[in-house]
Amino acid sequence: MKTENHANYGNCAVFRRGGVKVMVTLDIGPRIIWFGTEELNFMNEDIDRNVSKGGEFFDTHYGKGATWYLYGGHRVWKSPEDLETYTPDNFPVEVVERECGGTFTCRVAKWLDYSLDLDLSGDGTLTVRNTVTNKSARRTLAVWGLTVVRKGGTLVLPLNDPVDDLNPVWNLVTWPYNDPADERLAVKDGYLTLRQTEREDAIKIGTFAKKGEAYYVVGDKAMKWECVPEEGVYGDFHCNFESYTNSHILEVEWLSAAVSLDEGESHTMTERLSVRPLAEIPAIAEAARKA
Repeated sequence: MKTENHANYGNCAVFRRGGVKVMVTLDIGPRIIWFGTEELNFMNEDIDRNVSKGGEFFDTHYGKGATWYLYGGHRVWKSPEDLETYTPDNFPVEVVERECGGTFTCRVAKWLDYSLDLDLSGDGTLTVRNTVTNKSARRTLAVWGLTVVRKGGTLVLPLNDPVDDLNPVWNLVTWPYNDPADERLAVKDGYLTLRQTEREDAIKIGTFAKKGEAYYVVGDKAMKWECVPEEGVYGDFHCNFESYTNSHILEVEWLSAAVSLDEGESHTMTERLSVRPLAEIPAIAEAARKA
């Protein structure tokens, strides 16, 4: 495993294969802080630490002044979201090395361990196994993989195909701060699109995406996610996919079904990430153009 120093995040593991570059933080996180080509990083890097969270809960459980930072890139969390979700992962991670991947584990959290297990294949597809391990009494949770992507792009989510004229096709879940007339969000011709712009107020949406794929379009390329839905019960009014954006970021979020874990038990949700030229996916390119 090769390493390089990142100006803003310190020591990072670096993998290159199939025209794709991947960087994973070792001194904090873990975060996949670079995914893309040598020239184009699809990941957001929160260099100025614009997004953070601290306060009494963090002081009590992690020490005075403990602060969670977004950092950017891809991370693994637990759902449902609460203050426990925001682990201040500002310390070196535990690493099991492989030539084109490895396992990167954060053990800072009081009740849960979080790990990213990565493999970069010859065609440039990155397999990400998001794992949450319970360290406390039996509890129910979902694995939550969040990717914070660079500014200025457009999310394109293929919606479910209809079964017939009698049954619903897809759901749209909204959060209390949403503006119903928000121009960043559109649903048209079988796609949901969400644009990252300089509009400051936030919008978050969720749905159950049966096709298990999403795209983030930047210039003439798209980052593609593949995350096959599991059987089971999902939270947030039955969402396996969510997305959040404001003037700083856009997040592409996949969730597992709810699982009950005894102490020492784990659950893993797998995503596959790849870079696709828009010329190869004209329907996605057209949906982004219309957005």
